[in-house]
Order: sequence, then C-alpha cells, then structure tokens
Amino acid sequence: MKLQLTLLFYYSFSILFGQNSIQLEIPFLQKKDTITNHYGYSVSYNHLYRQANWVTYILTKEKTIKSVERSNNFKADSLIPGTDNAIDYQKSGFDRGHLAPTGDMSYSSKAMKESFYFSNISPQNQSFNRGIWKKLEEQVRIWATEYDSIYIVVGPIFSDSMKTIGPHQIAVPKSFYKVILDNHKGKEKMIGFIIENQSSNQNIQNYTVSIDQIEKETGIDFFPLLNDDLENKLEKNVFIHLWKF
Repeated sequence: MKLQLTLLFYYSFSILFGQNSIQLEIPFLQKKDTITNHYGYSVSYNHLYRQANWVTYILTKEKTIKSVERSNNFKADSLIPGTDNAIDYQKSGFDRGHLAPTGDMSYSSKAMKESFYFSNISPQNQSFNRGIWKKLEEQVRIWATEYDSIYIVVGPIFSDSMKTIGPHQIAVPKSFYKVILDNHKGKEKMIGFIIENQSSNQNIQNYTVSIDQIEKETGIDFFPLLNDDLENKLEKNVFIHLWKF
C-alpha cells in the first residue's frame, strides 16, 4: 500500500511536470509535498519555515572532480516563489548553510549556480557550518569516490521551539540530518547522522544513528522504493562498520 501511494503521488507529479522516471532518492511523498528538480539536486520546500524539508541528489565518483569554482551568488530559487531570503540573513549571526554543499556541485557551473538558491539554504551556526558539518560533507565525498556512487538526502529537523531570524521569520533548526545509501547490488548499506546546530569537537562517527531514528524525528520515509525487506533491514540498525572513515 505504501509503495502504491508513493507511485501515485510521484506519477501525478511526473505527469504535471513532464518527468518520465521514478527517482530512487526521492522520499515518500506526502500530499503536501511538491518537488522541484534542479540540475544537481531535487528539493521539497517548506514555505512555513522558509527552507527545505529535504534536498536529495546522487553523488558519483566523477562528480567529485572539481571543474568550477564556488560562485557565492546567493539568490531566490527561480522555480519556487517566496524564496528571496537574502535580507533575513543580514546581521543574523547565522551562516547561509548549504544542504547540498557546493563541494558536491562543483562538477558543473549550472549545478554550482543552483546550489546557491535559498531553497537549498538553512540558517546554520557558523562554527557548526564551518566545522563538524563541513567534516561530514568532506567524508561523504570520500565515500562517493570509494563506492562510485551514493544517494544522499539531507535537511533540517524542525521543532515547535525554534527561534527565527529576519522579517520572514526563517526558522533556525536545532539540528540537521543526513541519510546516505550505497545501493550497489549485494553491497547495499545505509548510514545516517543527526548533528546539533552548534559547535562540536567530536568525531562525526559519534553522530551516527539509525535511519529509523531519523524517520521518527523528521516524519520522513526515506528510500521507499527499495524492497521492503531490504529497507527495513538497512534502516533499523547502525552499520557504521561497513563504512570507511
């Protein structure tokens, strides 16, 4: 039943926007979800909190080879109304933190440009963004090189007690998650992280959690198109020993 509903929502989207394939990396679609596909990533945008519910993309070994420089040109998402959030970050004390990082988009000028859309940005503590979060992003690129290709879903974890910044009252998440899937047949594995939006001197290994825990905290069902038995197996346990740090 879950798979049928997923396909129904996705096919409805596909017909409306001209898509002709189902993307494995897309989480289970709720009725309220609208997907926007960019060159390097897809995003489900939350207009209440003025940032993404999730951003997802495939990172391959080839895409980790840098061919363009960071553009640093933040702007509204041309496909999502209400994402002109530049004023909200001014003098806020928070970084304009990427969900799909620029380092994962440096294979293409178009992907790099679109990674600076505010639909891909969340308010992040400066020490978090430039510290532990950056370390995780670098590790993910190493895994993409090591395993040839991986699926990534990343986003904020919302709560009722979030502070806000700017005239648009952009919510400041207390933590962020990242879910990674290696889907090579016979070698399938997942790993998940939840990291608080603050400075940390810990190793990224200390923030690994089961995918089930991330689903519980976010309400998002990741990789619903996987075989149910395989999905349940990969999501309920922490398989940190299968990943090279």
